Amino acid sequence: MSGLRYPSIEITGHRILWKSKVRHRDVSPSNIMYYRDSSGKVVGVLNDYDLSSMNIVPSGRERIGAVPFMALKLLTTQAIEGKVEHLYQHDVESFIWVLTWVSLRYEDGKLRRNGRPFDDWLRVDAKGCHENKSSFLFQVKDDDDDIISSKSHQPAWQIALSCLRLLLKESYEKMDGEHVFQNLLCAQIPLSLRKELPPVDL
Repeated sequence: MSGLRYPSIEITGHRILWKSKVRHRDVSPSNIMYYRDSSGKVVGVLNDYDLSSMNIVPSGRERIGAVPFMALKLLTTQAIEGKVEHLYQHDVESFIWVLTWVSLRYEDGKLRRNGRPFDDWLRVDAKGCHENKSSFLFQVKDDDDDIISSKSHQPAWQIALSCLRLLLKESYEKMDGEHVFQNLLCAQIPLSLRKELPPVDL
């Protein structure tokens, strides 16, 4: 988990695949791996495309993914009934939830023993998780001092915090995918890391 300290190359690869009609739709910590390149830089890799599609089914309304990391919109009754289309924006929100999860639950690559949040997210159904995540967002909005990241993940938590607050402020589902990619993800990454991201133009 130490490789998830910053949003990395996987968000760009994911964007390129989405623009090429490949829908992953299951962004979670277990599907993100990393390796160190020859310079020692951590490079993230999004894997496990078992639940992905080539956008052959026009509706894209199957509820797919690990509940704790799914976008709030996909945890609603409408989504459970198959009435909500899975958009690129929902995968972006999943990346933000993954970064939040790792920042607050792990220390130096190991699961924290004390002060670890979100255990209840693993025990509830979609509606219960929706309630828990909505409550957490209000904590974020109110600058709740009870939310404390691990020391090793403080920089990542600051990025996640910025992204979470944007989720609260903007109706991102109405934006086009490129705007969401650039403003909800890339713009929150420190400039030094952003320069390392490859372009996504095809």
